[in-house]
Amino acid sequence: MVGKIVDAYRKAYADLPAPIWMLSGAIFVNRLGTMVLPFLTLYLKKSQGYSDAVAGLMVSTYGVGSVTGAYVGGQLTKTVGPIRLQVVLLLLSVPFFIVLPFCESPILLAVAIFVLSIFTEGVRPANATAITEYSNSSQRTRAFALHRTALNLGVSFGPAIGGLLIAFNFFWIFVADALTTAGCALLLVKFFGLKAKMSSTEKEQLVDENVDNTDASLSPLHDVNFLIYLALTFTSALVFFQFFTTYPLYLNEYYGLKEFEIGMVYAINTVMIVFLEMLLVERAKNWNLILSVAWGSFLICLGFGVLPLSSSVWFCVLSMVVLTVGEMLHSPMSSSWGSQRSESRDTGKYMGWYTMSYSLAFIFGPVSGGWLYERDQSLVWYVAIAIGVFVFAGFLLLNARLKLEKHR
Repeated sequence: MVGKIVDAYRKAYADLPAPIWMLSGAIFVNRLGTMVLPFLTLYLKKSQGYSDAVAGLMVSTYGVGSVTGAYVGGQLTKTVGPIRLQVVLLLLSVPFFIVLPFCESPILLAVAIFVLSIFTEGVRPANATAITEYSNSSQRTRAFALHRTALNLGVSFGPAIGGLLIAFNFFWIFVADALTTAGCALLLVKFFGLKAKMSSTEKEQLVDENVDNTDASLSPLHDVNFLIYLALTFTSALVFFQFFTTYPLYLNEYYGLKEFEIGMVYAINTVMIVFLEMLLVERAKNWNLILSVAWGSFLICLGFGVLPLSSSVWFCVLSMVVLTVGEMLHSPMSSSWGSQRSESRDTGKYMGWYTMSYSLAFIFGPVSGGWLYERDQSLVWYVAIAIGVFVFAGFLLLNARLKLEKHR
């Protein structure tokens, strides 16, 4: 039994290129210092004395900057190069982490947060492009899954370390975030250098006979099927981002869970992703990507949607398991399809628009969810079910369109 488990893990991680491991290691270091964003609202209220409304506005400023960063990053990736652009943006963000706690004026603070988010979020399209370039189609979904595993592992430790640092002074979370961001940049430089493009040798090692070279000049904004995909991704992400807003409120107010208990529920999500996502992706390597994304999106919405059906702690745990399985299906498969759609085209622009769909959902999801929650605590979850059905049907129609596209 143990041998079979070990063999399953070996297969899941086998033959992934060294650059993918390096990109994942770098993002782990970067996310290990993810402390400023999770504690930003608390810092603005407790340390700076801002009201809830102003603190919320500042966080929204980060969201607007993330959309801008995703767009700019996507536009620059091809010209600058995915590795070089990541290094530049990471290093540019370092001084802003240090400067931000010294911004006493609300306007200066908002500007600093906005610029910081442009730099930090501009990294994402370049990062996704690098994963695409350094993996072939048979490795890609697992490459994105490994990257997500490293990211989640880092994020699970980051806020915990940040909580300890805050006990001394809020300033130290900014220092820690700056140091890990710089560390990520240095790791990338150490392994890849500052080259703008892959070498011819690296390209030869990743020859992919499955790449579709049709419509090589097609822009993301003229690719109708990709735009449909973005719309469906954005809609499902509106539900997913309740994970950080109305969801913890509901666990506290409806299920009666205390902060520590809510944290333990969240831990289920992290543990499942770290230990099971690569196995699931390996198992699903021959599945239709769009259908996998469809089921993943539906399960995420279902996990949220069933919450009002019981007030038992164990039912709450079950709902978390369901939505986490959905997330493990959706996220790596979704990134993989987006990157494969962009092959032989401008990958940076494609992944930039893909990233923007999430950034926009990060802005509108909490706002729309909060509006529904204020009217009825359970209404947001009933809407989540409706969105799940709508998105599932939308992906099925998209899959049919893609089949027609292949036969043209």
